Order: sequence, then structure tokens, then C-alpha cells
Amino acid sequence: MELGLKDKRILITASSNGIGLETARVFLEEGARVIINGRNQDKLDRVKSELASHYGDRVKAFCGNMLDDMAIEECVSFVREQYKGLDILVCNLGSGKPLNKAQLDESEWQRFYDINVMSSVSILNEAHPLLCDGNEPCVVLISSIVSKEVLSAPIGYATAKSAIRTMSKYLSREWADDGIRVNCVLPGNIYFEGGRWDELKNSDEEGVMSYIKSAVPMKRFGKPEEIANAIAFLSSDRASFITGAELVIDGGQISSI
Repeated sequence: MELGLKDKRILITASSNGIGLETARVFLEEGARVIINGRNQDKLDRVKSELASHYGDRVKAFCGNMLDDMAIEECVSFVREQYKGLDILVCNLGSGKPLNKAQLDESEWQRFYDINVMSSVSILNEAHPLLCDGNEPCVVLISSIVSKEVLSAPIGYATAKSAIRTMSKYLSREWADDGIRVNCVLPGNIYFEGGRWDELKNSDEEGVMSYIKSAVPMKRFGKPEEIANAIAFLSSDRASFITGAELVIDGGQISSI
């Protein structure tokens, strides 16, 4: 299926591994121009080099922590310098890894909000003028199924991901007059090397796999590319009348109707 993504100008935050990296790869396969982002220069350089070996100068990289306001400003300036405008923004930065087991620890809640919510708020605010100059621009935000159903996750993380869903819906209405579509993807249990599930599996493989087989009707982890394909569709011409939507990708895990 032709998605109409050729030459689209794209920024994906936190895209040096996992879902972000696979999303970059899918967009590049479709002929888009992509700026990847990470905070580790050496790792980012390696990833960019690998992608460039297949996709040439259509891939560029910006190193910076998207929790830092100055880095966000510099990132958007880099996008403006490279592209003059922005067609697609994927806000991928997020983490559900707790630092302690206290569910109502205020510092943990603040950390989860900073990583999962405020990072997106800041980049959206800064990038809005570039999106207004984009060609059929759109935004994809990444939430989680823990925002829709009580699962084994830190409460602060689940609440932060719920805020992403709320922001997506409100923003889709606010930015409709600017011609910007805003949608939200809710992944389930996605496995990739170096990710949270990789860490948990390394500490208790039998327990983790037992949970996945009992909780997920498809009895397996999701793959980053399965989320990436959905993000690409929501960003494409094929989804031109879709905004304010939520797409759950969880192998059937959520049981609520």
C-alpha cells in the first residue's frame, strides 16, 4: 500500500532504539526524510551510520536530552535549519521503570510526568510553528494500555500515560484549525533488546513468559516494528480523516469493551 510518505519531513524523539528506531526505519523505507534523536552521542552515531548505509542522507541525527528545555530548543532549531518545516512529529520518549516500590512517592510521580508527559508538552509547544509550515502535518503521541486498564505498572506511570491520551484528544481539537492531525498509539507489551521487558525477562524469564502467555491472547510479546507500522499509517495520507483517535496494539490484552 502506498502511504504517501515520500519526502515527508519527520522528527522522532528518543529514536536510537526500540519503537523509535523501528519507526524511523519504516518511514525511511517509505522514502521519507527522518531526524532521529537520542542523548548518547556514540550510540546515536552508530545508529545513524547503520541507517545511512541503507538510506543515505535522508537520515539525520540530533543528540540531546528531550527533558532539557535548551536541548529541545536546539533540536527544533536543527529541524528548522534542515527542513524549514515539519510534516510529522512522533513523541516517543517515555519510561515506566520505577526507582522504588513506593506507589505514592511524589518524586517518582514527578519523574514519570517529566519523562512521559512534560517532554512531549515541551517539544509540541516548541515545534508547533514548524508543523504549521508542514505539508498535511500530524503528530503521533505514545501512551500505553496501562492508561486504560489496571495492570502491573507503577501508578505514577499509568497516570502519566493517561495524561498523554487526554492531551492527544484535546490537542486534536485545538490544532485542527491549523490543519494538524493528532493521534495516540497505546502499545501493549513490546519486547526489544535493552528495553524494560528485556530487563525483566533477564531477571525472571519463566515468570515473565508465564505472564505473557496468560495475559495476552496472542501469547507473545509485540514487536517494535508492529507499533512502527501503525505510527506510519496514522501519519500517512491513508489516515487523512483520522484525528483525536486512539489505536490499541496489544495482542488482545485489554479486556474492557
